[in-house]
Amino acid sequence: MAINSTRKVLLRLDPSYKRCPSCGDVNTLRRSRAKNFYENVLKVTRVYKMYRCRKCNWRGPISTLIITKQTLRNLAIYIAMVLLTLFIVSRAIGNITS
Repeated sequence: MAINSTRKVLLRLDPSYKRCPSCGDVNTLRRSRAKNFYENVLKVTRVYKMYRCRKCNWRGPISTLIITKQTLRNLAIYIAMVLLTLFIVSRAIGNITS
């Protein structure tokens, strides 16, 4: 069964094919190793990854996620469901203890 990409909450992309933020050339980015605590934290979150431009030697974090309108809609639905569940549970606990 194939998974439809529109049903995913977040979409991943490969930034190595994007434009360099400094020089603007396409397909010059490559992955770079984390070199300090801040970069290791970014690495653990898996949202940003470190890249380096082969042409101009720019180095920095680039997001690997695409946030679309569908993503925001899904996140809003999940947050609303969690809040509704918390409200119902707190009411139920309040009724039991009263």
